[in-house]
Amino acid sequence: MSNVKWIKITTNMFEDEKIDFIESLPEADSILIIWIKLLTQAGKNNAGGYIFLTENIPYTTEMLAHKFRRPLNTVKLALETLRKLEMINFDDDTLKITNWEKHQNIEGMEKIRE
Repeated sequence: MSNVKWIKITTNMFEDEKIDFIESLPEADSILIIWIKLLTQAGKNNAGGYIFLTENIPYTTEMLAHKFRRPLNTVKLALETLRKLEMINFDDDTLKITNWEKHQNIEGMEKIRE
């Protein structure tokens, strides 16, 4: 893992249709906080949008609940919502931000990784 200190978040993030839909849900604030935490963790990992404890140990839902300091059921709801909206997916057992390359400065992250 490389030492990335930033991720790109656009100022029009809340105009996105998926984010707008999430905001209509009862647990919107929790889901959005978990989304931001997933983005920052993917940035810390600097591995093409993958989120893991180590390259050989993917996070479980329970591990994410502990890491994010959120109730397990809230994390499960957030992950399921984000998966249904195709914002995340699971590659084998490893969580990945969908379209990570589209939303981040990949060249800058590559330089840090090197």
